[in-house]
Amino acid sequence: MTLIKALLIGSITLAWGSGVWAQDLPLQSIDSNDFGKIIEELSANFNHTSVSGAGTLGRIFGFEVGVVGGVTKTPELQKLARETDSSASADQLPHGEFLGVLTVPLGITAEVGLIPKVGSDDFKFNTFSVAGKFTPTEIFLDLPLDLAIKAHVTKTNLEFKQTISTVPTTFEYENTIMGLTLFASKNFVLLEPYVGLGYLKAKGELSATGSTTVFDSTYTSGTSASESKSSTAFYLGSELKLLFFKLGLEYGHLFGTSSYTGKLSFFF
Repeated sequence: MTLIKALLIGSITLAWGSGVWAQDLPLQSIDSNDFGKIIEELSANFNHTSVSGAGTLGRIFGFEVGVVGGVTKTPELQKLARETDSSASADQLPHGEFLGVLTVPLGITAEVGLIPKVGSDDFKFNTFSVAGKFTPTEIFLDLPLDLAIKAHVTKTNLEFKQTISTVPTTFEYENTIMGLTLFASKNFVLLEPYVGLGYLKAKGELSATGSTTVFDSTYTSGTSASESKSSTAFYLGSELKLLFFKLGLEYGHLFGTSSYTGKLSFFF
């Protein structure tokens, strides 16, 4: 099972049902450039978002629970896939997670995103994210717009098996993303459009257990490697509030690619 296929299985389990669509992306002769591209596009895909702007869920308390999901464009993964198969299609990855949000006094909001550990003997997958948001316009700034700053961390873990040149190989992949984003939004009662600008730093670590060679010898002679990448992030979206329901749509541009995310949640 390849890295891309395993990630697709884990994501689709929540976001799109039980189907699997992917082309194999063999993990052989990985060099620094290839690994960096993989980390960037996977980080763009699994970066935390609550598909919400600067506003809180209430001046005192508020609670929201729901699900977010979407797709991220992965042109670099497509190129890597087509190096071994000209008909391969890996131009986008799905993402999704369960979402919980809690607002407390003083304009403070906490967020949690989760895909619990899922899988089988062939793969195990989980992702977890936390975020804290402070909205000063809720308590001491009198402005026509809401402003907020959000810090967040996401960690994704994957263990999967792949046979390389008849040799059974076990891979472990860990992706950590940290970010800080400034948001501005305007609450029109039913509609709250927003914009965000932030900075992200991601680290990916891949290790292999087996007697086969996974990494290019000019990159490393070991069985593991790690790379760190950073990026600015731009978000544009809106929430639609209907009684106790929320619908949200968001476009994000980060790590050189585009991500599209939707949300369905309950709030009170």
